[in-house]
Amino acid sequence: MKTVKEYPELMPAEIDRSLLEAEGVMCDILNQNLLYISYAPCADFAIKLVVADEDYDRACEILAATVTDEPGAEPEAAE
Repeated sequence: MKTVKEYPELMPAEIDRSLLEAEGVMCDILNQNLLYISYAPCADFAIKLVVADEDYDRACEILAATVTDEPGAEPEAAE
């Protein structure tokens, strides 16, 4: 398993998981409950979106294609 992305909150991870699963990429969210029980401010309990090793590149491409700098911005045309 490879970590595609880390999150400080659960909701963005859930959104990205739904995007990947809609494209047929199976994934899982790790550490989603540790955030609520940890009292150690220095502990690394980032929420992690993970995929199978063979799906890593495709997952990165899918998530990169959904990122825009401005709401309502149109994607740039490919050259």
